[in-house]
Amino acid sequence: MLRRLFNKYIKRWLFKAYQKQYRTVNIINLADAQSVGILWNPSDDESIETYESLRKILNGKGIKSFGIAYISTKRGKETLSTVSNSWLMNSGNVSFFGKPKSGEGTHFILQEFDILIDLSLQKSIALQYMLIHSAAKFKVGWRADDPNLYDLEIDVTANPQCRFLMEQIIFYLDKLNENNK
Repeated sequence: MLRRLFNKYIKRWLFKAYQKQYRTVNIINLADAQSVGILWNPSDDESIETYESLRKILNGKGIKSFGIAYISTKRGKETLSTVSNSWLMNSGNVSFFGKPKSGEGTHFILQEFDILIDLSLQKSIALQYMLIHSAAKFKVGWRADDPNLYDLEIDVTANPQCRFLMEQIIFYLDKLNENNK
């Protein structure tokens, strides 16, 4: 119960930090994107394959991509160390408020990605911190009960699977392309 109250307090603190930001949103579709940052976590059985599949799709379109995952255990970090082009964080790499302690997390936040895609279905404080403080121009993710932190919010409550979320994100980012022609 204490942990839940602490998380609620931190989420409220992060949302206030988000509201204080003065950023200009640039709507960028996949045809115009040159770089994509991906936030993810192994929340379901297909999340690793989904992350790799998304990278393959983006690379096929000539888009550079890089990801960062939050792993809740050190053992999980060792297990996922073979995932390509993704940094892995755990509770040892972040402060109580989710701020990355290592250079990798800080480097990811400072990258000016054209699009930041959040594939995480389980919202961790660390990934929300990175989402809020990211220098990305356009942020996409799934609609949750928490306040909206995305520029494009996709509702996948009917099918809360990582693969479905990825398919919907690609679909809508392609639709943005069609509507701009």
